[in-house]
Amino acid sequence: MSLNLSIRPLTSLPDQTLGRMIFDQTWARDNGSEITPNLLHAMIHSGAYLSGAFIDGQCIGAAFAFPATTGGLHLHSHMAAVVEKYRDQGIGYALKVDQYKWAKQNNYQEITWTFDPLVARNAKLNLLKLGVDIKAYYPNFYGEMPDAVNSGDETDRVMASWKIVGETPVSRSVITTPEESAVLIAIPRDIVAIRGKDLPENLRWRRKVREEFMDVLARNGKVIGFSENNEYVVQI
Repeated sequence: MSLNLSIRPLTSLPDQTLGRMIFDQTWARDNGSEITPNLLHAMIHSGAYLSGAFIDGQCIGAAFAFPATTGGLHLHSHMAAVVEKYRDQGIGYALKVDQYKWAKQNNYQEITWTFDPLVARNAKLNLLKLGVDIKAYYPNFYGEMPDAVNSGDETDRVMASWKIVGETPVSRSVITTPEESAVLIAIPRDIVAIRGKDLPENLRWRRKVREEFMDVLARNGKVIGFSENNEYVVQI
């Protein structure tokens, strides 16, 4: 399927509304918004990043990031989403590459963000296509999140670190034959489907992966890639 895709900044108030609608559609909740209009506008006006992905004039994805100082000045990417109809077609990747180029133009040397370590789609995008490093694991990082994606789950997150070192990011190949000394942390192929029908099974996976991740990171392990068997590959 050929997509007439374009990505541009969302700076005006009407454009910012388009971005907020993407976020609120993705993380649907009974009331309220993921980010209020006045707060979003203040952050964009003060130097935050907000871009939208468009196909034939329709906004079908958005990404939001803001300056951060923990561990040194960098850009923290807080939200990125694509509407369900257009997922798995390279649009999320295109949004991240636009963010990478924006960060480089604005003299950032690193972008960070959190992602759910159980979601294989995100792990593959982040570790393989974008080539990020994982520098920390945070149990239940956001606490309870009563939205359609996270409700009932514990919000464990890993922190991705994306170094701005060239004109474009450097990808990794899937690891087909991990070294015998590597530690492998397996995750399900589709935790979202499991979460939707069997929350206790989801939580069993959550706590198993949490224990394994925290153990290897405590031993100074480094995630070096992702295997074809849906495993994080860790070098101790």
